[in-house]
Amino acid sequence: MHSAPYAGFTPAAQTMPPEPKHKRRPEGNVKTRRIILIYWFLLITPTLVIGIWALKLLSHEQDRLKAQALSSLAQRAETMAETLEITVADVEDALSRSLLSMDGSRRQEILLSWQETNPLVRNVFVWKDNRLAVPVDGLAATSEERRFAARYEALFTGRMAFDFARSVSTEEWKRPGPKGKSLYDSRMENPSSARQGLLDLARMSESARPAANSDSAGETRGFTPRSGWIPWFSENRLFILGYAQKEEKGPVYGLELELMTLLSRLIVQIPTAEESYAAFGLVAGDGELVYQTGGFPIDVKKQPDISVPLSGLLPHYRVNVYLSDQGVGGEKGLLTLSALLVLIFSTAMIAGGTLLIRDSRKNMKDAMEKTSFVSSVSHELKTPLTSIRMYAELLAEGRVTRPDKVQHYLSVIVGESQRLTRLVNNVLDFGRLEQGKKTYHRETLDLGDFVRAIVDAHHIRINAAGLDLDLSIPHEPLRLVTDRDALEQVLLNLIDNAVKYASSGRYLGVFVENDSAETVDLVLADKGPGIPPGHRDLIFEKFHRVDNTLTAEQAGSGLGLSIARRILRDLGRDLVYEPGAEGGSRFIMRIGKT
Repeated sequence: MHSAPYAGFTPAAQTMPPEPKHKRRPEGNVKTRRIILIYWFLLITPTLVIGIWALKLLSHEQDRLKAQALSSLAQRAETMAETLEITVADVEDALSRSLLSMDGSRRQEILLSWQETNPLVRNVFVWKDNRLAVPVDGLAATSEERRFAARYEALFTGRMAFDFARSVSTEEWKRPGPKGKSLYDSRMENPSSARQGLLDLARMSESARPAANSDSAGETRGFTPRSGWIPWFSENRLFILGYAQKEEKGPVYGLELELMTLLSRLIVQIPTAEESYAAFGLVAGDGELVYQTGGFPIDVKKQPDISVPLSGLLPHYRVNVYLSDQGVGGEKGLLTLSALLVLIFSTAMIAGGTLLIRDSRKNMKDAMEKTSFVSSVSHELKTPLTSIRMYAELLAEGRVTRPDKVQHYLSVIVGESQRLTRLVNNVLDFGRLEQGKKTYHRETLDLGDFVRAIVDAHHIRINAAGLDLDLSIPHEPLRLVTDRDALEQVLLNLIDNAVKYASSGRYLGVFVENDSAETVDLVLADKGPGIPPGHRDLIFEKFHRVDNTLTAEQAGSGLGLSIARRILRDLGRDLVYEPGAEGGSRFIMRIGKT
């Protein structure tokens, strides 16, 4: 006889809980994590390599452009320095020729006239018999003349000899130059207007030249007239002294250049710098900026990028080139823009990869959740179907004759059928909700009577789970306009969860709270383990189940709370969760009154 085994059969004995999630998922999680790490490595590595390579190429290109620009600027600075040197040399040569061509009988008169009228001449002198004849010594001399005599005391006292080694004699000037012209005339050919003005100042007027029938140069026979120039530093300032001697044992006479006049006429020959990133400056030996041209003000305290000296004609004077903080040709701006473009490219690559990974992970998660959902639903369908079939077979074969057992088996069959109906309704509602095709049929109902009827219909199941029912419903009628079936489905889902997961608390409270003018709250409270804080915002998501031992031992699809909240929101209200004051959970159905 097979009656004994069937007689002891209960749904709980035939329930086969699914394999706990914490035992099934790690392997899949590790595999997914490994795939993601490999993908990130394959994405980020070439992106970083390309980005670094591009920045390196850009840096090399910037260095090459900077080197070319610096080379061009250096050539321009050298050209400027050479132009200034040639002009100074020509001015000195022209003044030397003028000194050598001066009428000896009127020398002192002509020199003093130059000092008064020629802006190139600062002071003049005549030195003979080892002492100064001009300017005069003593109280008759002006303060400028006394400073002039003191400045060149070493020369005028004979302690230092006049150096004619760098002089240009009149014989050299008389030699034929190109096309039969003298060297002086050749260097004077096609000068610039500024240079021409300087040379005009350096040339002696015709009235100061000796007569044609006089001694042509007043030269001592056998003596070559000579001249020279010497840069002189006094009180950290540069002075330039020119001198000549026409007769052997004759006087040495000459002039001191007015350096500011010379420089003011020279700087107009410096071309204007058109580059916005470069500035050219003529800097004196003491660091004073004499002249500048370029796209920005020059800070003389800054170290120049290029410096070209003006040789011995203007010692310690230099043509300096300064680059702006933006670099050559805006190299910093270009490099920044290029780096920004590389960064945008890298960011786009990584962002695109991130979106792909996110989408891939979402799809994988959805696939795993749907697989888990199918497995859970299949198990939940199998459990009530097995119970119904076995109890029905026992009754159909007539093996159970006692009326109380027949009644018990029939109640089990009805309960499992209701459970199966709820499960199928959940699955069907989930599909309709996802597609937006679920329809609602609103009607007027009394909430108190509605809740009492449902609780009464399931009190056996609630008691069987070991839960003490605490029902608190107002006695006065509470009429609402809502969908009865949808509201029943939500309430049953919450009761099912309490039976499954909160039975350890031995308590289930069902309260109706009517404190709002617009809504009424239907609260289901338990004293079970509650929801961990990290899952409280996720329990209403589809397929989500809290991963712990309790949920692993209970079959479920992870759809109940998601469907319940979606239904209430479709009806214009909401389902919310609150932790219980003494532990456990509080699920609040906020139902609209209209």
